[in-house]
Amino acid sequence: MKVLAAVMGATLALVASAAQAEAALPLSQRSLLLDDSRLPREAALDRMQQIRFAFRERPAPAGQLQGWSRGYGGYGSWDGSSDSARLERRTTGLLVGVDRPLTGMWMAGALAGVSRSELQEDEGGDSDVDSYHLAAYATTRYYQLGFKLGAAYSWHELDSQRRSAGQRLRGDSQAASSQLFGEASYPLDFREFTLEPFAGLAYVHLDADSLHEAGGVDALQLSGEQQDGAYLTLGWRLASAWQVRERRLVGRASLAARHGFLDDRADAQAWQPATGQSFELSGREFERDQLRLDLSLDYQLSEQLYLGLTYAGQYADDARDNQLGARFSLQF
Repeated sequence: MKVLAAVMGATLALVASAAQAEAALPLSQRSLLLDDSRLPREAALDRMQQIRFAFRERPAPAGQLQGWSRGYGGYGSWDGSSDSARLERRTTGLLVGVDRPLTGMWMAGALAGVSRSELQEDEGGDSDVDSYHLAAYATTRYYQLGFKLGAAYSWHELDSQRRSAGQRLRGDSQAASSQLFGEASYPLDFREFTLEPFAGLAYVHLDADSLHEAGGVDALQLSGEQQDGAYLTLGWRLASAWQVRERRLVGRASLAARHGFLDDRADAQAWQPATGQSFELSGREFERDQLRLDLSLDYQLSEQLYLGLTYAGQYADDARDNQLGARFSLQF
């Protein structure tokens, strides 16, 4: 009986281990929602940089609105290791916003947008997220010091798929994230260019609902969870401008290091209804330290219309993410 019990215990342990390896992808996707919180945040910060700081767009008259939009697409990957599979992610999104000058040196605005993230692992699982974003932002200057503030809220709809013993299992859940962010900078203006050191801080809270799989006896249920992320970004910006066909072309570049203070590895209680087994499940552990490179060109098509192209890259020891985007702004 002892031998039989030992064999059964070992068998159940192997089943649990296999289930953990197969079902960890949705938890990794939850963790990446914390990282993806940077998308509406960076769009708002970038917009404020365009209209308030170095080589800014033509200021709008008092009380006049300015509209803008930003579309992007990106590809990222994380290397595999002994306890995690290689991941690939594709993202697309569109953000639109409106802002206006206020009294003094203040400017404020709001944005809304949608995005989609598709995460795949080498072992065959995939997880998709459709997100909807709202944010408000404001910026001002005090002599040479610049300050940017903002808050954002996002809704997420998650859908995961995986195969187990010939079964095609699907699960879905929802999540919401909220964040506060700010940045301080000190532009050093020269005749031909501006050099600007900056420091940014962001706090993100994620509240994820439970996930229920369907499609076979290997289906799992994952408990909901709450996660927090805090990020510090330190870097330098460089901006310059040129005249092209009597219109202004503005180039910007920035290099920054970002550090995450909190562990973004997701944990959940998993339960397999068919066997009654329950166990702790953990997602992938992601890099806390990343190097960030941003490049952009903005061209003045008319007195009221600007068009721009952007590149954003994030690099870590075992990860990289590259994003291309286009933006335009219009005074009306």
